[in-house]
Amino acid sequence: MTMPGHVTTTIRYDGPALADHLMDVQDLAPALLALADIVQLANRKFNGDAADIRVLVNADVEQQCFQIELSLVQSVFEQAKGFFADERVATAKEIAEWIGIVAGATGTAGLGLFKLITWLAKRPKSDGTTFTVTTENGVTTLIDGDGNHVSVNHHVYLLASDPAVIEKAKRVVQPLQKPGYDTLQFVDGDSVVETIDKAEAGLAADLAPTVLDQSHEDISSIRGHLRIKSAQYEGNAKWSVLWGGRAIDVSMPPDFVKAFQHNELDAPPNTLLDVQMEQRVALDDTGKAVGAPAYKVVQVHEITLPPRPTTQVDWITQSEASGQSSQDSPAVTRRRVSRARKIGLAKPKSGES
Repeated sequence: MTMPGHVTTTIRYDGPALADHLMDVQDLAPALLALADIVQLANRKFNGDAADIRVLVNADVEQQCFQIELSLVQSVFEQAKGFFADERVATAKEIAEWIGIVAGATGTAGLGLFKLITWLAKRPKSDGTTFTVTTENGVTTLIDGDGNHVSVNHHVYLLASDPAVIEKAKRVVQPLQKPGYDTLQFVDGDSVVETIDKAEAGLAADLAPTVLDQSHEDISSIRGHLRIKSAQYEGNAKWSVLWGGRAIDVSMPPDFVKAFQHNELDAPPNTLLDVQMEQRVALDDTGKAVGAPAYKVVQVHEITLPPRPTTQVDWITQSEASGQSSQDSPAVTRRRVSRARKIGLAKPKSGES
């Protein structure tokens, strides 16, 4: 059973090239996929396996631009329901606020991810490339060497500190670098949450993905056994495994993934892997863990396939060989075998019809 969460916003690209409501799919598709990836990364960062989130698209063009409606649909798993009381599950609306695509509870968005990226890209800077970071009551303040400063929700800071999130955000604004594209807006109801123009998009394109990567990592090397829950039959997404009685997602070695996806080795669910893996935990300036650990399998030492299940055909064949079970008479056994033959589960013995 799940608890649904739903939030809706509008993404609007504008410019002379879009006056007829048409937008090149080669520009739109990468931008939308990148925005969906940011949502997924944020959900994974703040909720782990406790919640799932999907991004749905509804195209409804009415203005002299190109705009589409985005819906974030979240399901929180039954066992995580109680987390809401302790604020340990981020809702779809909170995630959308931190990204900066919907307005906050007070009617304003505050400084979301895209506004922070814009600030980082536009700020005057000479040698002010290193930030002093302080966090108090959930608000993180950044001060660079030139005295430029900004305060954001700590979750926004965590998103902007992730190089993968920065790269995805740059793809969302990338269409603005083409002729005929002037602005990108996120619209929540009647309120424009954020507007990014062509100049800002150009500055963001040059922004280093590690601009806020001030954290350190604690890296542990672990030898252990993982039990496969679900493998990835295409692409390089993480595999879901059980480790120490709990579910985690792990990156697998490319050569192992390639062999599996080309049917050169078997790894069905419940396969036991003896592996060497790395556990990486981001640390803030005080040495406190930030976010969930990340796991990467470096080497697979041994593969133990799950036991082959006893099928119904195997059981019937064994029954025929023994002639009777410890409780059934020969007549009962013959009737069961006869019924099994009628539904195609047992084959007649040689010489029988």
